[in-house]
Amino acid sequence: MRVSLLILLFSGSILASGVTTTQSSNQSQSDDFILNFLKSFKVIQEPNHPIFFEGIAFYFYGAYIPSPERPQSCIILASHPEWPFGGSVFRNGTMPTVAAFGCHQGEACQGTKCVRVFTHMNVTTFTLVGVIIVLVICLISPAPKPRIQRRREQRLERPRRPSPRDSIISNVFLPNENRIRYAMPPGYSQSN
Repeated sequence: MRVSLLILLFSGSILASGVTTTQSSNQSQSDDFILNFLKSFKVIQEPNHPIFFEGIAFYFYGAYIPSPERPQSCIILASHPEWPFGGSVFRNGTMPTVAAFGCHQGEACQGTKCVRVFTHMNVTTFTLVGVIIVLVICLISPAPKPRIQRRREQRLERPRRPSPRDSIISNVFLPNENRIRYAMPPGYSQSN
């Protein structure tokens, strides 16, 4: 409809081009506007034939029929942010609103692309690979040193005091000060 309206305006401007100079200058500006407007649209001549975008065949008007190669049917609306046919118009002047395409078995639709779905097999495989990587890291890392070797290294680093003999008093806590203080109220002085 838009295209037919634009063609009508364009043809009217060609017929009226010889009127006056002011009208012809205004008319040439509108002609330039119409031509620029028409340049921004791509006309889809055969909506029953697929249009290829990024290696995927898109169909209009329900022309897509699932095949054994691509049994998964996908639909993308013109309101979707990844709509690949912005500025496209059918031959009759209408704009496409829906496109259909197909994906292989085991793939899902994501915008205008077909992506692999995580299946139980994929999750199991990734888990096993992760466990194997952790085991390899644990096996490659250096083993902890035995206690005897650590003790020898500690003796070389700093001298140790001999351990106290076990006695009955060794478990008793003794404060640093010998005097025991009791909490007493503050003393008041009496003045006469």
